[in-house]
Amino acid sequence: MLKQNEHINSCFIEELPQKFMVKFEEVQDSSFPQVKVTIDENQAGDIVDDNSYENDGYRYHDVFHYTFATLLDWSPCVRSMLKRKRKSNQDIDRIEDGARAAITEECISLMIFSNAKQNDFYTDVESIDNHLLQTIKNMTAPFEVKNKTAKEWEKAILKSYEMFRLLNLNKGGIVHFDAQNKSVEYKKN
Repeated sequence: MLKQNEHINSCFIEELPQKFMVKFEEVQDSSFPQVKVTIDENQAGDIVDDNSYENDGYRYHDVFHYTFATLLDWSPCVRSMLKRKRKSNQDIDRIEDGARAAITEECISLMIFSNAKQNDFYTDVESIDNHLLQTIKNMTAPFEVKNKTAKEWEKAILKSYEMFRLLNLNKGGIVHFDAQNKSVEYKKN
């Protein structure tokens, strides 16, 4: 059993950060482009490539996860990458931050990516297909994000693709995430 101070400290470590900067840096250590993601000079997650026969920029997809964490207060993937899983509550750790939740988020990211790719990565798009949004709502029904509206999902998706396009165009950059003000902003390296 955790003592009160230990509980307070563990809860603080388990919270998603409210304001943070993520640096997306393209690295050319192989015959294909890869992206290294750092927060406060510490690498977050693995170095990522497109995992595709074509250069489609998927290596920047972690921006989706960080945007979901910021605008939807939900990202089991970010919790895992930042070691912010809620270990103090066994059920929350197992269900909300567990493998099924993370796989669901990755599936959503890939599903949206497939749709976005067919639609010029949502350039000049102001709304997302309702069927896609309803599918996302259905997929996330077992999780704490179930209360987010289709409109909130749409805003998070469109903002994440604005960042994705800028990162891809500039071969990296820094993205400022502010969960308190629900803002996500790009800055060139």
